Amino acid sequence: MPIIDPALKEKIPPFLRNKFFMLFAAYFIYLLFFSQNTLISQSRLYMQLRDLEKEESYYKKEIATIKKEQRELFSGIDQMEKFARENYWMKRDSEDLYIFIETEK
Repeated sequence: MPIIDPALKEKIPPFLRNKFFMLFAAYFIYLLFFSQNTLISQSRLYMQLRDLEKEESYYKKEIATIKKEQRELFSGIDQMEKFARENYWMKRDSEDLYIFIETEK
């Protein structure tokens, strides 16, 4: 007595009866859901990689601007003095320095 009815077995398409196809389908399902490198984790890693590449380009631009400012700053004593006055509120002995701070309403 056969386990599967032969008439029912004939209704199943031949590629679904193929043991290699079934093995491939089982392996694909394993990779898709149960493996360490699932499709979901790969998409998360891709998104993270994209964000890191954006940060890398941002920092490269920032480094370029800082190097440009550094070359300008160390090009002469006048530029150093201008930078110190603007950023660190330094002054000469004969000058007065007034700092205006805006208050929030």
